[in-house]
Amino acid sequence: MTSPVEHQSYCRICVAACGITVTVEGDRVTKVRGDADHPVSHGYVCSKGRGIPAWHHSEHRLDHPRVQGVDVGWDDALDDLSRALQEIIDRDGPDAVGIYIATGMAYDTAGTAISGGWLRSIRSRSLYSAVTVDNAPVMVASELVTGHPSMNPVFSPGIPGLLVLVGHNPVVSHGYGTALPDPVTYLRRFRAGGGTMWVLDPRHTESAALADVHVPIRPGGDVAVLAALARELLVDGADAHELAHHCDPEQVEALRAVLEPFTIERAAVAADVAPELLEHLLADIRAHRGRLNLIAGTGVQMSGDGILVAWLRWVLLILNGSLDRADGMHFHDGLMPRGRPVSPDAKVRPGPPSRPDLPRVVHQLPMVGLVDEIEAGNLRALIVCGGNPIAACPEPERMRAALQRLDVLVVIDVHDVEIAQLATHALPATGQLERSDISMFSQVSVASRVQFTTAVVEPVADRKPVWWILGHLTRRLGGDVLGGADPDTMTDVDYLRGMLAASPIDADTVFANGPHGTEVPVEVGWVRESFLRDGRWQLAPPVMLERLAAHEPPGPGLLLAPRREMGWSNSVRYDRHKDEPVVRMHPSDIDAAGVRADERCVLASAHGSVEVVIVADERVRRGVVSMTHGRDVSPGSLTSRIVDVDPLTAMPRASGVAVTVTAVRP
Repeated sequence: MTSPVEHQSYCRICVAACGITVTVEGDRVTKVRGDADHPVSHGYVCSKGRGIPAWHHSEHRLDHPRVQGVDVGWDDALDDLSRALQEIIDRDGPDAVGIYIATGMAYDTAGTAISGGWLRSIRSRSLYSAVTVDNAPVMVASELVTGHPSMNPVFSPGIPGLLVLVGHNPVVSHGYGTALPDPVTYLRRFRAGGGTMWVLDPRHTESAALADVHVPIRPGGDVAVLAALARELLVDGADAHELAHHCDPEQVEALRAVLEPFTIERAAVAADVAPELLEHLLADIRAHRGRLNLIAGTGVQMSGDGILVAWLRWVLLILNGSLDRADGMHFHDGLMPRGRPVSPDAKVRPGPPSRPDLPRVVHQLPMVGLVDEIEAGNLRALIVCGGNPIAACPEPERMRAALQRLDVLVVIDVHDVEIAQLATHALPATGQLERSDISMFSQVSVASRVQFTTAVVEPVADRKPVWWILGHLTRRLGGDVLGGADPDTMTDVDYLRGMLAASPIDADTVFANGPHGTEVPVEVGWVRESFLRDGRWQLAPPVMLERLAAHEPPGPGLLLAPRREMGWSNSVRYDRHKDEPVVRMHPSDIDAAGVRADERCVLASAHGSVEVVIVADERVRRGVVSMTHGRDVSPGSLTSRIVDVDPLTAMPRASGVAVTVTAVRP
């Protein structure tokens, strides 16, 4: 009988990167629990993390390379794939080969790094990622205001202040922009230490249950609310020093003019809430000058004007004097050296030829144009790394059909997921417990630390690291992404050491400190002093002023609002112990629709329909249908890749979509 052995590691399901202790008996992972000594997560791990053993040993693991549905060896798979890709490159050019990098790859640091390098090695510009499915507004707004898409202000729960969450439920998501391991404890300590917390959300979420005040805002009303708060701060309460020294006076006046119509009364009507609530929130913001924390989550990024919400968040933080300040939101350094602002005259790459109306977003092609590029014959091969565009994107049936039209569809994944069944080449990747890794998102962590873990168990079957797969594929195509090294003689640690050679952080220190992490000191003031062009925020980009002036909230009727579930990470389920219903509505809305609770119904929009079970939930405000994003039955069926696509972010509208509910009855 094999004695159990415990290994320290950290979880790589989401950005929170909680410390975990993994129990292994022989070749079996038997248990995952929180690492009580971890300096950030303090023993916490969610149900997804506890579900890692079942996920790791799932019968659905992808174990062997597969070509056209037949298991083969690695040499045969890579030889066949490289021949097929080379034929496409020679015939149609390198842009006919693309790669899609999704959430499943996000926390495989080596895999993410090599994915972009592989695409550059074949000189293709066809890069797609989940950015244009869920958070493009955040990056576009950051680039407009700061000059760089990855600038991210972080919330510090240990500093008493005001926290406002808009369409954000960190208790379930573990943070957006600020990763929160053990979110309940962090939020409770924040309030116990003198902090005040507001949640603006159509649903009384798990996070709203911890807040001082919940505002049951109507989807789409958030733009008017944030604009009204900014308007009132410009009248009384803005930080005069910030405006005088770090903003252009002409931009301040232009902003003032466009905000003028957005009164508290107008915002209350748009959000369908009492104006007294918004007056109370305004008073709290004024009372916390320099100490405002404002986070807008995925739910509002997916709305029709998510870009306005993302921008107005910056506006409020700047007006309040709460950015790049010790008592406000500050900026962590990441794993790599600091970037520089993008020049306003920088050359912009064109978008997809089949959809010239769509922009590239941070050099990426938009996912809503993927189907069109395939149907037009512009994209002939696609490598999908750690994701499922069928579940993530609008019009899933059309996406499924388009993927089947490709000459080459490569799926690199841990599990034999739905899309792998369609692939010409399915390639098995190592799971998180089978590889060494470093955390690459310290710039969004509540604590500025870089963690390292060794592999907990050896990979079995034919599973290989993503860097190994793409390294070998590159060599077969006549390129090199490993600095001349042979993939077969390299290790995960060798690859990570090469990455850290360009980092200001010493590799040996990172490796020695392991899963508990290496602290990266937080410097306050550097953004305004040395990063911003001319030391000024671009407070009022003309494109944002025009967009706000034309804004109208959604009309009456039922509106769709996406949500997350604790046991799921997008379309991947880790928690096997419970299955929450797909759709929730207020009981009065169920009655008004002429349906019954727990009844199978058709949920329909102008773009499609799905069958769902309706569950009564008084925590959902009236006029809202709350639906989980990314599960088997997804809001993608109710959205469009053409209609209501944002012209600045190329994001499809997945929140605030008008829907109807009818019963499925004989």
